[in-house]
Amino acid sequence: DTLWFWRPCALFFGFVFFIRWTKQIQDYLDEVYSGKSVERLNAMLRLVQIFSAKLVLEVFGGAGAIWGFSEAVTLRNPDTVWFWRPCALTFGVIFFVRWLMQIQDYLVEMKYNESVDRLTAKAGETEELCCTTSDEELSENGLSYNSIRAA
Repeated sequence: DTLWFWRPCALFFGFVFFIRWTKQIQDYLDEVYSGKSVERLNAMLRLVQIFSAKLVLEVFGGAGAIWGFSEAVTLRNPDTVWFWRPCALTFGVIFFVRWLMQIQDYLVEMKYNESVDRLTAKAGETEELCCTTSDEELSENGLSYNSIRAA
């Protein structure tokens, strides 16, 4: 009875996984042959690549595991669907909240990594300037010892 609804849903998620799979192959080939790091991709693109699979596998899979297992061990039947549907939905909600927390952690980590990269680049600039011992060389660059030390 619900085939008209679930067939397009399955096709959509199959298409999402296919696109994700082709992007993984592209990332692998780029990393192997051109040395381009996957970690340097656009953060939002990387987020979609990682968490689209996690949504299907961990969130929907967690709820579906409860639903399917209850049927496989014959606990779920037409008389007990009233009990198992809320159980599966509860697990789905728990795993959905977990998924949202993982996204939040990922975004915090990305901001941290960007900050570390900026500080490392800044430290690299100041190390080059610290190698110059002459006050004249520093003033030619518009810097003083105190400005380098503050950086």
